[in-house]
Amino acid sequence: MTRPIEKIEADQAAAHAAQQAAVEAKRVATEFAKDLRARARKGDTTVTAAALAEAEHAVEFLELPLESKLEAIQALNAEHVLAFTEAWADEVSATEPGLRADIEAKVTNAVEAMRLASEAQETHGAYCQARWGEVGRTVSADVTPRVRRSAVGLHVYVDGKVLAQVPVANRLDQALLKYFLGRP
Repeated sequence: MTRPIEKIEADQAAAHAAQQAAVEAKRVATEFAKDLRARARKGDTTVTAAALAEAEHAVEFLELPLESKLEAIQALNAEHVLAFTEAWADEVSATEPGLRADIEAKVTNAVEAMRLASEAQETHGAYCQARWGEVGRTVSADVTPRVRRSAVGLHVYVDGKVLAQVPVANRLDQALLKYFLGRP
């Protein structure tokens, strides 16, 4: 279990501030030691060997914790990445299954709709075939403008519409291509 991201971020900010303060303290001490050394070279008698040695030792001493402060920042950064990744995984685990279930439900509904369309096609096809078979036996084509046969007699038209089975599979293929591939 990871710590809350907000606490890690607060610790990161504090670690960065501590590291920056340590770097600044070392910079100031280094400048002071350089100044003492430059003054001693110029013959300033107020600069003592002890003061110069103390200033140089102060720089060395202030440098000692810099690496560990950087390591602390790196550890907090790694902890932050871990916590953020865990939070991301929690969100994905909580959200994705519902979205997947929604797809499954929609696909199930679509499959049921295709089954119903297939049944409706069979009913429609049986009706059209039965009625088409009556043309020429009990019903005459071309005695009224409402019922006509095509020139070769393969199609019967009632009120301008062909009496034939609706190709549901072709229409479903076209719909799938349109929605999933963007083709007309």
